[in-house]
Amino acid sequence: MPQPPPLPRSPLAPNPAAIIHALLLKSSPSLLPPRLSLASLLAAAAASPHRRLRSVVLPALALAHRFPTAAVGPIESYALCSALRHATAAEAEPLHALAARSGWLGSVFVSCAIAAAYGGSGRCVDARRLFDESPNRNGVFGNAVLAGYVSAGKWVPLLEFARGFPELGLRVDGHTMTAVVRACGALANADLGGQAHGHAIRRVGVVESDVFLTSALVDMYAKCGLVSHAKRVFGLAQRVNAVGGDVVLWTALLNAYGRHGQCKEVIQMYDQMVASGVRPDKLAILAVLSACQHAGEVVKGLHYFESMREDYGLTPTPDHYSCVVNMLCRAGMVTKAWEIVTTEGCGGEFGISTWCGLLSACCDCGNVELGRMAAQRAIKLEPDNVTIYVELSNLYARAGLWEEIDQLREVMKNNGFEKDVGLTWVERGS
Repeated sequence: MPQPPPLPRSPLAPNPAAIIHALLLKSSPSLLPPRLSLASLLAAAAASPHRRLRSVVLPALALAHRFPTAAVGPIESYALCSALRHATAAEAEPLHALAARSGWLGSVFVSCAIAAAYGGSGRCVDARRLFDESPNRNGVFGNAVLAGYVSAGKWVPLLEFARGFPELGLRVDGHTMTAVVRACGALANADLGGQAHGHAIRRVGVVESDVFLTSALVDMYAKCGLVSHAKRVFGLAQRVNAVGGDVVLWTALLNAYGRHGQCKEVIQMYDQMVASGVRPDKLAILAVLSACQHAGEVVKGLHYFESMREDYGLTPTPDHYSCVVNMLCRAGMVTKAWEIVTTEGCGGEFGISTWCGLLSACCDCGNVELGRMAAQRAIKLEPDNVTIYVELSNLYARAGLWEEIDQLREVMKNNGFEKDVGLTWVERGS
């Protein structure tokens, strides 16, 4: 991959805005902003899908700091925030250092963007340290730290930090309570979750108008085993037109039913969602496919799967294919499962569980040909997985293919694989 332009070593450095302008014209002319300034060009480069163009953002910012006259003025906070908004974990730290050198670290907007960059990569400790050391803080800054705790799955520190919002003078809003509710759900603490729900009503107001907070409440109650509470929250949100028709909320309820094995309810709610005019997304379809898999609803499952492309223009992911393949295998339809799993453009490679599930289904129905091919795919992924060889051996034994079993045992022996020997204990004198 071509390297980004090196930093200049003389005061006669080229204008970084001109460099980025030229690169945008060459690789992403559609991203050119209407007003050509360093800040707008940096924002366009940071949002570019081209890795080389994104990689030039940090050197350009450093150049602008080192030679402010070449950059048509000093670094703007907007330029830093634009770069941080799309920064990776490796880029957050040098951007943090650049913000400190350029004097923008005291800006609550820049500090908040740095905390969000740290938090997005799971570096919640760094985000929290920046918050504690910052002279200017607000609720958005605090929410960025909470998002970092969410990314890292640090639920107890999240709750402890959120409890201190009033003392710090930070405003509690929907983003704050969404993070708190998610923590209560992850900890499966129904009492604390109920208290958070009540606090959200007092501090946020009409909770049902916030789709993310409402969806978090539905998910929290489901994880605490209170599906009826989740349904009640969903029903209240249905009265708010702007939220009740959102696919995110419907998907939260679908997952709530699915988590407790209520597969028929998932299918009924999905059909009701589509009938009400809500367009499903990939997550909603994955939820209903999983329900069809466990409920044995093969016909409906295939219908939902085919509707992804035909009705909604969605490309199935390997997770969607895995659900369909497992559903067909459970029904003994291994030939159909093989046709689907080997279809070109299936969305990506399948994991070991899909091929082993197909092999196991072939063993149950005695399909040696497909079972052998499924075993080959599984061995290619995990050549040291002895379970694959044992399952293939069972398939051969069921079909009476003793020569193939001997050959397979020889392969296992050469590879150093051993199957535990079965033992039977018999008490003497019994």
